[in-house]
Amino acid sequence: MPSPVTTTVPKRALGYLADIDGLRAVAVLAVVLFHLDIPGFAGGYVGVDIFFVISGFLISGLIRDRAAAGQFRFSSFYAGRVQRLLPAVLATVMATTIAAMLILQPGMMSAFAMSASAAVFSAANFVFYFESGYWDATAELKPLLHLWSLGVEEQFYLFWPGLLLLLYKLPQRLYLVGLGLITLASLAACIVMTPIDSAAAFYLLPFRIWQFALGALAVEWWRHNAFNEFSRQLLRSIGLALCGVSIASFGDGTAFPGWLALIPSVGAALVLLASHETSGSVWLSNSTARWLGRVSYAMYLAHWPPIALYRAYTLQELTPTIQALLAVATLLLTLVLHYGVERRFYVRASGQPSGWHKGASLTLGSALIMALLLLLPTQMPDTFTRRGDVLLSAADIEGYQQGRFEWVRRQCRVDKVGVLERCSLPPDGEAILFIGNSHEPDAFNILAGALGTAHLASSIRFGSTNDCGPLRVEGNWVSSAAPDCQTRLDALGTLLETIRFKAIVYSARRPYAGNKKALVTVLGTARARQPGVPLITFEDYFSTREACASLINQYGSYSACSRLENLEHFPGLIPDAVPLEEQVTALSDYKFSKLDLLCGDGRPESCPTSTPDGDPVFVDRHHLTREFAVWTGHLLAQQNPTWLQAVAATPSDQPKDRLDSGQ
Repeated sequence: MPSPVTTTVPKRALGYLADIDGLRAVAVLAVVLFHLDIPGFAGGYVGVDIFFVISGFLISGLIRDRAAAGQFRFSSFYAGRVQRLLPAVLATVMATTIAAMLILQPGMMSAFAMSASAAVFSAANFVFYFESGYWDATAELKPLLHLWSLGVEEQFYLFWPGLLLLLYKLPQRLYLVGLGLITLASLAACIVMTPIDSAAAFYLLPFRIWQFALGALAVEWWRHNAFNEFSRQLLRSIGLALCGVSIASFGDGTAFPGWLALIPSVGAALVLLASHETSGSVWLSNSTARWLGRVSYAMYLAHWPPIALYRAYTLQELTPTIQALLAVATLLLTLVLHYGVERRFYVRASGQPSGWHKGASLTLGSALIMALLLLLPTQMPDTFTRRGDVLLSAADIEGYQQGRFEWVRRQCRVDKVGVLERCSLPPDGEAILFIGNSHEPDAFNILAGALGTAHLASSIRFGSTNDCGPLRVEGNWVSSAAPDCQTRLDALGTLLETIRFKAIVYSARRPYAGNKKALVTVLGTARARQPGVPLITFEDYFSTREACASLINQYGSYSACSRLENLEHFPGLIPDAVPLEEQVTALSDYKFSKLDLLCGDGRPESCPTSTPDGDPVFVDRHHLTREFAVWTGHLLAQQNPTWLQAVAATPSDQPKDRLDSGQ
C-alpha cells in the first residue's frame, strides 16, 4: 500500500543531474588511483565517503518524491535495490572466486571464501572488521576487500526507508531536526570511536550513518533552495577543493575516519547542493565525467580484484608497467560488467515498479545458493585451490597460528587474578609478569622452551596492548578509552602494589619505537613499585614484508623469509627510529637479543627461518610460531645467561636488591 505522509510537498523533484555523475567519477577515480598506488592519491580512499553522501542524497530524495506522491512501496524499493546492486556483485564474486582458485595459495583461500560468502549477503564489512583493520599487512592481498563499502550501503538501505517514512509524518522543521540529530549522534560516535577502535569506526554502519544522513539533509536543502549560478559555482568549487585536499593530503597515517571524514563528506554535500539540471560545470558535466559516473559502480567492483590477485600471486609491489596494465584491465572489466551485466538487470525508469517481481526473487535465490557454496572452501581450502606446489598447506598454517597461543592462554590475565578460582593471588616472588603487545606469547613460549611450562605455571600476562587503542600517559600511569583494556590497567596497578613479582618480561615488536611511550611509562612505574625485581626486555627478531608462509610457498624455500628484499625490518640493518632505546635500556636489568642468539654474523642470511624439525619461524610477518620459539628457548637454555638463571631461581634464591645489568 502507498505510504501516507503529511510533510510539505517539495519544491523540486529529483531528476537527472549531470554533476552527480561527475562527482561519482571523482570518487571512483580517487579510489582506483589510490589502489594503483599512483603518487598524489594517498587519500583516495575518501572516494568511498563521497559515495556514501551521494547515496544518502539520491536514495532519500527518491523515497521522498515517491512518498510525497503516495507511490512509495517497500516491495518495489527493495526489488529495485536488489536488481540494481546484486547482479553485478554476484558476477564480481563469481569471477573473482574462479580466479582465486587458480591464483591464491591455500593459506589465503579460507579467508577469501568467507569474505566472498559474506559479500553476497552484504556482510563483508563484518568479516573484514573481525579480521582487523583496513591498513593491516594482508589488506592488499584480499581480493574482495572493497566490498566492505557495499555491505555498509546495503545495510543502510534495509532500515533507512522505514525511518524516513516515520520522520516524513512530522512537520518539515521537525523532520529536519530528526535528520540533524541522527547526523550529529552518528558523527559524534564516529569521532569518539576512531581513537578507541578505528576499524569499527571505519567498517561498521553506526559510525557511517551520518554520511548518508548528511546527504539526506543536502537533498532537503537542495529541493527547497534554487541557488543562482554564482552561488552554485562557489559551492561547487569549495566542495571539489575539500574533496581534492582530502585525496591529496590524507594517507595511511591519517586518523580516519574521525572528524577528518567531515572534510570530503562536507565537500561532497556542497557539490550536491550546487548540482543543477542545466549545470555547465567544466569538471563535472563534460561527457567523459558523465560516462565515468554512469559506469562508476561497475568500475568500483571491477578494479580491485585484479590488483589484489596480482599481489597475492607475485608478492611484489606494483611497477609502472604493471600499474598501466592493471588500469587497462580495469577499464576492460568495467565495460564487460557494466554493459554485460549491470544494464541487463537494471534500467533507470521514470515510473515506479509495481512491486516485488520474479527477477528480484531469482537474483536473491542465486545469491543464497552462491553464498552456501562459498562456505565449502572455508572448511576445505586445500581442496579448492589449484596451487599444489606449496610447502605449507592451509591446515599447516592454521595449526601454527592457533598453536602459538595454546600455552600462554592457560596463564591468568591480570584482571582475572583473585577473581577466578584458578587464578588465586600468587605468593611473593613466584609469578612472572609478561607485558607488551602481540609479542607477549613469543616471550612466554621462549621461556617455556628454556625452563619448561611447569616453571611458568604461576605466570601472569597483561594480555597485549593491541586492543587498547591509543594509550594516554597520565603522570606515571596510562589510561585507555577501551573498557576491557582499562580494566586490565587498573588490575595491573593493583597487583603492582599487592604482590612482589619474580620478574617482569617486556616483549613487544619494535620495543624502542616512539609508539611504545605508554608501555615504557608502565614499565617505569613497575620498576618504582617493585624494586629489586628484574626487568627483562625481549628485543626483535626480523619482520617480513609479506606473510612468511606466503613467501615460503611462493619461492619453495624457508630461507625466502630472511632474504633482504623480503624484509621489512631487521634491527641494526634496516633503519628504524628507536627514540626510547636509551630509556628502556636504563629501566631494564637485562636485554635478550634474538639476533645475537640465533644469527651467527648478524646478517639476515645467517638467521634461521625454521627449526631443525622443519617448523617455520613465522607464518605471518613477525610472530614466532610456538615451535620456533621453543627451539629458541632450548638454545637459550644451553647458553644459560645470568638473567635466565635469575628467572629460574626459586623465591628464596632471589636477591632483595636490584640485579646488576648484563648478559
